[in-house]
This record gives sequence, structure tokens and C-alpha cells, in this order.
Amino acid sequence: MAVQPQEAIRPMSVLELNTRIHELLAMRYQSVVVKGEVNGVSLSGGHVWFVLKDPGARLDAVIFSSTARRLPFLPQDGQELVVTGQVDYHAQSGRMKLVVSRLDYDGAGKMREATERLKRRLEAEGAFDPSRKRPLPFLPRSVALITSPSGAVIHDLQQTIWERFPNMSLYVYAAQVQGTASQRSLVAALRQCDRDGAADVCIVARGGGSPEELMAFNQEPVVRAVQAMHIPVVTALGHTSDRTLADLVADREARTPTAAAELVVPRKRDLLRQLEEGAHGLRRAARMALLGREQALTRRLATAPILQDPIRLLLVPAGSGLVQKQQALRRLQHDAVTRRRDPPALPSQPARGARAAPAWPRRAAPALDPQSGPGHGFRAAGAGTRAHAASPPTERTGPDAARAGRRTHLEGSTPAQSRHPGDAGARLQYLPGCERPGGPRKRPGGRW
Repeated sequence: MAVQPQEAIRPMSVLELNTRIHELLAMRYQSVVVKGEVNGVSLSGGHVWFVLKDPGARLDAVIFSSTARRLPFLPQDGQELVVTGQVDYHAQSGRMKLVVSRLDYDGAGKMREATERLKRRLEAEGAFDPSRKRPLPFLPRSVALITSPSGAVIHDLQQTIWERFPNMSLYVYAAQVQGTASQRSLVAALRQCDRDGAADVCIVARGGGSPEELMAFNQEPVVRAVQAMHIPVVTALGHTSDRTLADLVADREARTPTAAAELVVPRKRDLLRQLEEGAHGLRRAARMALLGREQALTRRLATAPILQDPIRLLLVPAGSGLVQKQQALRRLQHDAVTRRRDPPALPSQPARGARAAPAWPRRAAPALDPQSGPGHGFRAAGAGTRAHAASPPTERTGPDAARAGRRTHLEGSTPAQSRHPGDAGARLQYLPGCERPGGPRKRPGGRW
């Protein structure tokens, strides 16, 4: 019996086998949920590559850029994640990978645990210390807004700020506030705002959302960027009972974007009213101060001794030392007048055989005329005369009469300088400007 040859089995090419594997896996595992630890995260062309592993195996995974933009967060090394995706077998390379379409933490507890670990580390560093928080400027020159350029948040911020202060300058730094790209976008916007230095205060805002949507504000890069800002930062991340780590690090926190705008920018009309009230108070205080000074000066002028007796200002020079010298000069003048008026009597014996001179009666001493005197401010004047010697007056003619006229004053004649202005009965007449004892004296020549 003849044996018929079997038909030869045609071998498959590698590409054909890989293609069949790819088709089978694509049909069988269109959507799978895998849990594992993330490791080896890298970015390339907007795509996120990483390895998902457990103690027994490992699987390559990728998040394409189109998917990464709408994810709430990106994977980080060491995270335990629940990954949803599709198994893809690359026919040309013969490598299988998981194309990720969704990321979730391994339960809410895992996500909260990761946030709490970061919070404890930041708190140990003093990132939440109230002493490091900066005060907001009273009236900022300009305000920086970090938020999505499209949506209601940016319009609410602009409208609120310009209603309160119409000419306030605004700088908008566009950033994604949700999705996987939000972390990098927020960090880039914060750093650019800090480098520019154009604003005095910064508002980081978004319109609220779930904890998963706000996860970017709990990531360490965003928190560190907020902490490194050189100007005060106000966060307004929407209505939520959970505070993000960015809220804790920021200098001030507001629940809504509108509240943040009201916190940062004062009302211009209120400031103008306060300025007007302050100016009115200053003017009133100035008037009261001037009135008080005027009244005090008036009282001082009314009781000033110089203004009550202005002649004394001319007669009494200022300075206690000069007054004392003037008083000493008056005492010296008085002593000189007294010595010249009452000279000491010298005893004399008449010569033996000489006849004693007859005693003539003393006339009253002439008054002291203030126009001519022995240099003390007065001169002898009056009707009475006194002979120079102890001899009676005799009528003489010729030169003797002229010489006698120089020694004797006749009654009614012009008085001459008396050698004895201090004779008994003399009358003192003071020159103008030379007062009686108790005031200054002045010589006719103007010297004290």
C-alpha cells in the first residue's frame, strides 16, 4: 500500500505571529484593570512611560500625551496605583505594553496617605509656619492672575478687581488647573511670574472640583513653587472642605476667586473718602494748633514787663553783669562826690607874729550844672559865689580884676567850673541819660 505524502505545513513569519498575537490580545483584553507599584517614570515627547510591577512580574506602560492632558495627576515613582488600560502588543518589536487610559490611587486611603506623608514632611520643614507668611500689600500696583485663560474664573477675577479699583494693572499667566499636565503648567506659570517681578501679589485660582481634580495642588512640585515665590500668594481653589497643601503653604487663602479679589484689592472710593477725612482732620488740627499758639503768645505779650514799661528797654541795658557794673560805677561816683564835698580838715598853726585872717562867712555852694563839671556828669551852678581863698572880695582893676574874675562867680553871671562841687548846700542836676542812684549813668561824651 502506497503512502501518500502529507501536505507540508507552511511556516509563519515572525511578523505574522506577532500580528496574530496582537489581534488576539486586542480582542480579548480591550480594557483591563491592573494594580501595581509605579517605577521608572520618564517623559518623552509629551508621553509618560513607566513600569508597573509587583513582587512577581513587571509590565511596561505608557500614557500618551492626548490622554495625559485630561488625567487628574501623573504617576510618580513609588506610588501604588490602579491603572485602567488596553493591552497592546507591538508586532514589529514583539513587546507588550499597557496603554493607560485612567489612573486611580489604590483606594482613597492610599491617596490620602500619600498626601499626609508630604504634609508631615513640609510641616517638619516649617513650610506652614505662620511667621513665614508675608502680609498682603495695602494697595498693590499690579496683580498677577494664574488660572485657566478660558472659563468663568478669569472673568470673575477681572470684573471684581476692576469694579473695586478701575485702573488696577493685571498680569495673566495662563496655566492648566486640572489634568495630568496641570502640575507642569502650574509650576511653569509660578516660576515665570516670579522671574518677571511685575506684580506685587499673585492669585492662583480655579473653579473648584473633586479631590481628584485638585490633586495637582497637592503635588510637591506645585507646593514648592508656591513656597519659593518672592511675592505674597493668595490661593482660591473653589468650594471644598478639604484644604490642599498649596492652600497651607500660601500666604493667604480664599474660598472663591471673587473673595480672593476682594481680599487683595481695596475699594478706590473708600480710599478717597478716607483721604478726604484725614485731610479734613489735619486741617482742623493745624487750625487748633495755630490758634493755641496765638493765644499763648498773646498772653505772654500782655504780661511781658518790657512791653508794659517800654522806656525801661531803652534805659536798662540787658545783662545782669552790666547792671552790676553800672551799680558799682554809681557807687564810685557817689563816693568821689562825697570826698570832694567834705574833704578832711587839716590842722594848721598860724605863724608866730602873723595876724590871723578874718573869718568870712561861707556862702551856699553853687548848684552843679549838668553842662560842665569835673568829668562826673554835673557842674556847679546857682546864684551864690564863694571866694577861692579865705580873704574877702575886693574890687580890683586891670589884670588883677581879670584874674579874680576867673576865680569868682558873681551873682547872675555865667557859672564856671567849681573846684569844690561837693560844698555844703550844693544842688546836683543830672545830665540827660544819667539817672539818679538806682539806674545807669553816662558821661557827656557817651562813655559809661
